[in-house]
Amino acid sequence: MNKKSIRISICLILILILSLSLSGISFASRGGNVDTGSKQIAATNVENFEPSSETTKMTSPRQVPSNVDIISNQITISTEENAKPASETTKMTSQKVASLNAVINPMSLSQPTKGTNLPYDGAFSGVNTEIFSNYYFFTNGSTQLYVDWNVRADYPANVFWHINVYQAGTNKFVMRSDQFSTNSNAGWWTTRFYNLDPAYNYYISFVNDGPPDFGSPISGNFTVRLK
Repeated sequence: MNKKSIRISICLILILILSLSLSGISFASRGGNVDTGSKQIAATNVENFEPSSETTKMTSPRQVPSNVDIISNQITISTEENAKPASETTKMTSQKVASLNAVINPMSLSQPTKGTNLPYDGAFSGVNTEIFSNYYFFTNGSTQLYVDWNVRADYPANVFWHINVYQAGTNKFVMRSDQFSTNSNAGWWTTRFYNLDPAYNYYISFVNDGPPDFGSPISGNFTVRLK
């Protein structure tokens, strides 16, 4: 073999090797399995997922607990009920009998500055405006007061009136009772004031509501007690 033939043979071999190498690369890029000896490398197709959402309607309405308050998108749990002072009045089923040893205290046009224990018996007469108990009452941490009362009109007229409750020391108005009338509420009745702040003592007043077009004074007797 001459030198020219040898050179041609070498060129053909190199072309064959290069051709085989290119065909192997092309096969791998098309996702085929490339033999690397004893291991197989599998080409993987990767999908690009975008964020998404799904919403469904609830089959039954959500029940919110009664002690949950939703305010400004925040949930706060209420552990206590903020009860306001209140009153209720009932007619006494039996005639109240005054104790012979009871001291009947007159009432005053000025607010009291001294305290007393309960029970407390008082009386007033000829009241056209508002009249206060002479003393405030030591409640001893109780949250309620009972007032037994019998209020009458001094003249033949139907007069409206109510009871006020004040905080001792601060003289802060706390609450008022329902409005009563001397015609509809004749005889002895009991008004219970409750949900009071146990940190304070209290006193009361009787207020004549009229009619305002002429003088219609009222008189009465009462007892303040804890129960």
